[in-house]
Order: sequence, then C-alpha cells, then structure tokens
Amino acid sequence: MITSSGAMCDVCGKYILPLDPDELVHKFSIAQAPGQFFHCDNKCKQALLDCKGDWQKLPEGPLRKSYEAATMRNLAHA
Repeated sequence: MITSSGAMCDVCGKYILPLDPDELVHKFSIAQAPGQFFHCDNKCKQALLDCKGDWQKLPEGPLRKSYEAATMRNLAHA
C-alpha cells in the first residue's frame, strides 16, 4: 500500500524504509483480487514466493489476516 507517509508492506504491515539501498518496493497481485495491486518489501517478496499459494505459510500481517477472515466467512456460510 502506498500511503502519504510512504510505502507500506501489504504482507507484514510495516513501512518499507529506504535506509538500505538494496530494499525495494515490489508490486504484486493475487488471483482473489483481480485488478488490484499490492506492495511488499524484499523479505516478504521471498515469503510470498516460498508459500507457493498456501496463505497459512504467510507471515503475520494484513494479507494473512484477510485470508483468515475470508476463510472464516466461507466456513460460517457452509
């Protein structure tokens, strides 16, 4: 997420600080939110790649919480 205070990682929820010259803001999308783009830092980009589509392997943060909430809604309506 890009805010007026800078880029925030949609995976872990922390601000992406350019203190490290190797730190980048990565843009990504997910199939469950077509047409929307999200942002993450280097560490969370690797976590996204490593989870191989299993949201339960994501680190704690906004994206995982969204998946958890959607799963709970689906279970409540089943």
